[in-house]
Amino acid sequence: MFSARNILGIAVDEFGIVVAEVRFRPGHSEVRRVGQWSFEERLNSDNAKDLGQKLRQFLRTNHFSSKQAIIGIPTKWIIAKEIIAPPASPNVLAGMLSIQAERAFSLNASELIFDYCGRTNVSEKSEVLLLAARRQTVDLITDLLVAAGLHVQSMTVSALAFSKVLSKAGPEYRYGLYTRPNYCEFWTQMNGTPRSIQHISIVGKNETPDEHTEQLVATIQRMILLSSQQGQSPPYKITAYDGFGLSDEIMNRLNEKLAPQVTVTNGGSQLLSGRLHLSDYPEKAHSIAAVAVAATAIGTDKPPVDFLNPRIGFKKTSHRKSFAVWAGIIGVACLMALVAVLVDWQADRRDIATYTQQLELMSEDITVAQEVVDRISYASSWTSQEPIFLNCLRELTLTFPEEPLVWATNLRLSENAGAALVGKAVDEKSFYEVLDKIKEQKAFSNVQMIHIRDAGRDSREKEFAVHFEFRGVK
Repeated sequence: MFSARNILGIAVDEFGIVVAEVRFRPGHSEVRRVGQWSFEERLNSDNAKDLGQKLRQFLRTNHFSSKQAIIGIPTKWIIAKEIIAPPASPNVLAGMLSIQAERAFSLNASELIFDYCGRTNVSEKSEVLLLAARRQTVDLITDLLVAAGLHVQSMTVSALAFSKVLSKAGPEYRYGLYTRPNYCEFWTQMNGTPRSIQHISIVGKNETPDEHTEQLVATIQRMILLSSQQGQSPPYKITAYDGFGLSDEIMNRLNEKLAPQVTVTNGGSQLLSGRLHLSDYPEKAHSIAAVAVAATAIGTDKPPVDFLNPRIGFKKTSHRKSFAVWAGIIGVACLMALVAVLVDWQADRRDIATYTQQLELMSEDITVAQEVVDRISYASSWTSQEPIFLNCLRELTLTFPEEPLVWATNLRLSENAGAALVGKAVDEKSFYEVLDKIKEQKAFSNVQMIHIRDAGRDSREKEFAVHFEFRGVK
């Protein structure tokens, strides 16, 4: 017979945390208390322990007694991609997905923690959602909560915690929406399995119900257009989970504006009134994600995804194990590894042959994936904090005079850093002065004049075209 236990569900984002303490008993669960705590400053590695101490005081002041916690992080902090998982046993599949994960994301694999959600099969292919979180982010959140005196059991994605609840709604294609004051999260799932998930920032002021409703209507319409499946027909079913405080009036307006193509139901009211009682707490809307995160501990199922205990890659170790315990574990592990090598050498050879054959079958897919990674890696340099095209524009601007004697009318930059500049000048002398300055700049190479000619019959201006390659600023 299982005894009652308490657990904290904590939903973290860049603004702070919401927390709910849930008491689980056989056949019945209830929310004991909820709370919301905002970061006084931006969380980073330098202040994580100090903020953790303040969080500890907040939990103590508000009478949160449990030290066991499940964490939910926002979609903004992860990368997700739907992939096709080959038929294989769980152990073999974990290794194969680990290889695919390293190829699927442009960041260094050592900087990421990978996991996946979805049902796999040993006899046929299956669609799974591959996810990656920055190891630095996972460690930072863990340090914060350890400093608060908590033991972190798992770390999932808050929106995917809702998807576990939503999976009980039926096997058809469904949409989920989680709203917050500054953003919302939108996901799709089929047969109870998440297929995609996305973070959408909400910009501008939403001071009135009409303004907020229009923002949500536009977001929902855009996301359904992007994620609807071929052959799928309306009405599209969306279950909304409100972490902002949407009134019944706004929910009714959403249905009025989206009907008959879309129907929106309040998943929060079903979760809170049906499985977990939270009617006595005025802040229940803000804490809905924390409640859903805690609810992942109900039953024998694990959270949909867990970056502390991932099914692929290396699992994160606890910070609180003593040196002596780890020394013993390492010694035993080394001894077992030595015995395993001697006893299972032949089995390992067969496994290696199997993996080699599988890699050969996947070689074409790996080659195509590598080409995609290379393109994405190159494209990422154009959207970094110092985009290459902005550097090009800056260096090119420095070659033009302040007086309006020469001006550009068109600039085209290609993926290989080749550029074509078209413009006009009041006379040839002014043009050649700019051309000489471009050639003198170390950032440009292979500078060639294509032409310089009269701009028109009634104009004395000159039209010119120049081709060059941008080598970057060193």
